[in-house]
Amino acid sequence: MKKQFCKTVLASILCVAGAMSLPAYADKSIPVADFFKKAQFNGRPVLSPDGQSMAVLTPRNGRFVLAIIRLDSRQPKVIASDADYDIVSPRWVNDKRLVFSLSRGSDVVLEDNDGGGLFAVNSDGSNFRKLVPTKKEAQGGNVAYKPFSVLARTFDGSNDLIVVNNQRGRDAQLGASDVLRLDTTTGKTKLLTFDNPGKIGGWVLDHNNVIRIGVSNSVDPDNKRIKQTVYYRDGEGSPWKTIHQAYLDEGKEMNPLGFDFDNKTLLVGGRFNGRDKSAVYIWDFAKQTVGEMVADHPDADVSDLELDLQRKKLIGVNVEAMTPESIYFDEDYAKLDASLRASFPGQKVFFEWRGKNVVVVVYGDKNAGSVYFYDAEKKTLEPIYVARPDLEGKKLSTQKVINYAARDGLNIPAYLTLPEGMPAKNLPLVAYIHGGPHARDSFGYSPMTQMLASRGYVVFQPQFRMSTGFGWKHHTAGWKQWGLAMQDDITDGIENLVKQGIVDKNRVCIIGASYGGYATMYGLVKDPDLYKCGINWVGVTDVKMLFTVNWSDMSGPYMDNLGAKMHGDPKTDDAYFHKVSAIENASKIKAPVLMAYGSEDVRVPLIHGEKMRDKLKAQGNTVEWMVFTGEGHGWSKESNNIKWGEAVLRFIDQYIGDNSPAAKK
Repeated sequence: MKKQFCKTVLASILCVAGAMSLPAYADKSIPVADFFKKAQFNGRPVLSPDGQSMAVLTPRNGRFVLAIIRLDSRQPKVIASDADYDIVSPRWVNDKRLVFSLSRGSDVVLEDNDGGGLFAVNSDGSNFRKLVPTKKEAQGGNVAYKPFSVLARTFDGSNDLIVVNNQRGRDAQLGASDVLRLDTTTGKTKLLTFDNPGKIGGWVLDHNNVIRIGVSNSVDPDNKRIKQTVYYRDGEGSPWKTIHQAYLDEGKEMNPLGFDFDNKTLLVGGRFNGRDKSAVYIWDFAKQTVGEMVADHPDADVSDLELDLQRKKLIGVNVEAMTPESIYFDEDYAKLDASLRASFPGQKVFFEWRGKNVVVVVYGDKNAGSVYFYDAEKKTLEPIYVARPDLEGKKLSTQKVINYAARDGLNIPAYLTLPEGMPAKNLPLVAYIHGGPHARDSFGYSPMTQMLASRGYVVFQPQFRMSTGFGWKHHTAGWKQWGLAMQDDITDGIENLVKQGIVDKNRVCIIGASYGGYATMYGLVKDPDLYKCGINWVGVTDVKMLFTVNWSDMSGPYMDNLGAKMHGDPKTDDAYFHKVSAIENASKIKAPVLMAYGSEDVRVPLIHGEKMRDKLKAQGNTVEWMVFTGEGHGWSKESNNIKWGEAVLRFIDQYIGDNSPAAKK
């Protein structure tokens, strides 16, 4: 990339505009492949502790490889790659050494992924070490897979990390782990949790690397509910004591976030004192409850903490609201954040700061990610790279946040993407429903959304009840509401857009993956006259099969307790399951359907799609069927993502496009 330099932050506004070639016009000619091909860089760069180098993931031969970019030269050097896997989760051990893992792809659920492992390498590519083999390699050797997850750096100049391993408790269904010190050069470990308060699934260290907090989930033998217990100790060798207990199905669990740098002040996230939305508090050890509230948000849960380990400062919290926000307590960070945001109006800014070097990531609905170097002493800003250069100079569509009232009065937030350059009047609509359903959509670039909007479709993404991040009431309002109020939330949002004149009621299609696939199929059941087509990929078609298909990963204590409360209890809710089964109500479906599944999916096994396909074909419905061989709960291969994007557009064009029969009514 051609380097451009700017003298000040204010001048950088003009420099950035030139360097980034800001889009000017809508362009329906953007190839579908450009939306779905792998980005030139994957995820955020990771700045080294000394602030001199960035670890980045970039594609080569169809897989993401690990490269290092020195900030003084800006030249990338690939230091690790694998022919069969993407490199993921790079982390710095110290200024010269990193660890990473392997994955089949970012869209693949853990159970479908035979990667994993842990590997170490120096930033110049030397001294490579396999610390943990991949899951596939372990299975091939007929040995147990014993992964390490990184808990903390040691900050003592060594090549060691503090890691978590579940080898001693791998048979515990709710998690039981140990903390170890791992030498990334030799692979040797030292156990740090001889004194272990129980089956601990989560640990928190203080800033001296002393283990101070342990979090355990267990099944209460009296009622079979999952109970959280939080243990605390004053220091090394001090006795463990219980400071909090709560049932997970009440939403009152504690999330220990970490200690301030006095190693005495513990900050926690949670819903305390009757609050609906999670906030951040200082824990009062004398009263064994929360004390001062540090941060909250009126519309979203807050359970995050930002620390600057080099400066030893608690700097703020990040909030995943409908548009992300950062709340900075530290004055220096607040000033830098304000300056950077002024340089990138309308976009979101994330930055890492080491000494005078700041790496800035800018992203938004029209920007999949752009990275800059900011010199805090010279106050200069320089572009380094963009994630998707093929979309540079192309006008993408704005993702708006809207709110509407469901029929029972519940507020439903949603994203609405209107085709750029087209009047918002009487347009065709694609309702794009997220998976989970205990999940949510997030602000930012979406390949599917932007591709559809570029072709003239409004894209509607409702955060229906059961979606997470908007408070406990919003989440629990969706419990056992598959096909009922959850489905009505989608319908109500569409009808609201029709009433405003934005959407043509005769040109509406519903699409989605996983739970979104279920909402597609049941939407066609419940509102057969509303939708002209439906697209379901890797979608649930019968809720009870989540519990009864014995080769699915949806089993165990969480499904028995929380799963039964959210999705229905197979022991007592038979009538509910019959009512909300898309398969059992398939006779009501009129619209054409496109369905696609992964042959290796263990989250929603292929049988979900096969049974629905057979039922629809037997009754004469139009069904298009695709199976992606070797894929799981989502597509990891670039070629499959492109193929799928093209199939989705062709199908939608056929039924609600400008030349479709629906457009002529």
